[in-house]
Amino acid sequence: MTHPHARSAAGRRTLWCAAGLTTLALALTGCGAGQATGAAAEVPLVGVAMPTTTSDRWIGDGKNVRSQLEALGYGVSLEYAENDVPTQVEQLSAMIAAGADALVVGSIDGVALKDVLADAAAADIPVIAYDRLIRESPDVDYYATFDNQRVGVQQATTLLQGMGVVDEAGRPTGAPGPFVVELFAGSADDNNATVFYEGAMSVLQPYLDAGTLVVPSGQTDFATIETPAWDPKNATARMQELLPAYTGTGVTLDGVLSPYDGISRAILESLRGIGYGTDAQPFPTVTGQDAEIDSARSIVAGEQYATVYKDTRQLAEVAVAMVHALLEGAEPETNDVTSYDNGVKVVPSYLLTPQVVTRENYEAVLVDGGYYTAQELS
Repeated sequence: MTHPHARSAAGRRTLWCAAGLTTLALALTGCGAGQATGAAAEVPLVGVAMPTTTSDRWIGDGKNVRSQLEALGYGVSLEYAENDVPTQVEQLSAMIAAGADALVVGSIDGVALKDVLADAAAADIPVIAYDRLIRESPDVDYYATFDNQRVGVQQATTLLQGMGVVDEAGRPTGAPGPFVVELFAGSADDNNATVFYEGAMSVLQPYLDAGTLVVPSGQTDFATIETPAWDPKNATARMQELLPAYTGTGVTLDGVLSPYDGISRAILESLRGIGYGTDAQPFPTVTGQDAEIDSARSIVAGEQYATVYKDTRQLAEVAVAMVHALLEGAEPETNDVTSYDNGVKVVPSYLLTPQVVTRENYEAVLVDGGYYTAQELS
């Protein structure tokens, strides 16, 4: 069965004014195919909309998607919206107006793109949701991501392992506790944040119920512990509000569930300010995600306990393969057609497997895997 947006390589094509054309503004000038030889070439245009350059991982995502698309001969318009939803909507509208043949979208707000994606559908432009599910829209064709439920499970499991509540295999050690923890979640406008939280709480809730884990702040529900825009500054502000419980009270913080490396580093810096990170008062177990280089270095230094590594090179490969299949008239490969209901439809998805990185395995995973060099992490 051919997907309705699949098309042959001889189908819709975007005219580029010059071989070196890389900006959307130039694409909008509309140079024709009848110009001098070599002045114009028919190549498909793929619009790539990414959320922000404030996170290392999104910079890497954009570079990987663009380079892999260009290696296949596609023209690419890569735009970052710096976590501003109206800007992302405008960028997508411009890509549609420029005649994009496909869109790859790492959304800022998972429910804010309904109208602009309807415009894409009206222009017969397929849409690939990249890592973040786009919700409340029937015009999302495919979804490329990691197993986000597993990410949350891995974060919670590493939190318990770092505190000695479970062993390396995830089996309870019988340590009675109570272990003192605080919980952080991601941004409410990102569907993934909820999935991470639900995965983590599926592991942690039994230990909270049993009293093995205690949360002095009492803050455990998603709405209370979310971090708007995934912004480390917001995490710092909340952590500062929590610190009085651990300053001069005799209460030691044993662990923090953090959903993202930028938040993890903000938490660690806040704790450093009240004396943690010394031989006398080591840092608590702090989790993370994305294997950002500064957090990888922190793990090597024995500060951040763990991160969940999501190889963005692989994610880019999946998204690019989906685009290529659609533009060649084929059906993209998926491995999950049931899990990701965006409120309007179940979006066919390809899920990659995330991997935990700690001080014990960072060389084998990150260095031997070619993600970072040993020198970069030293």
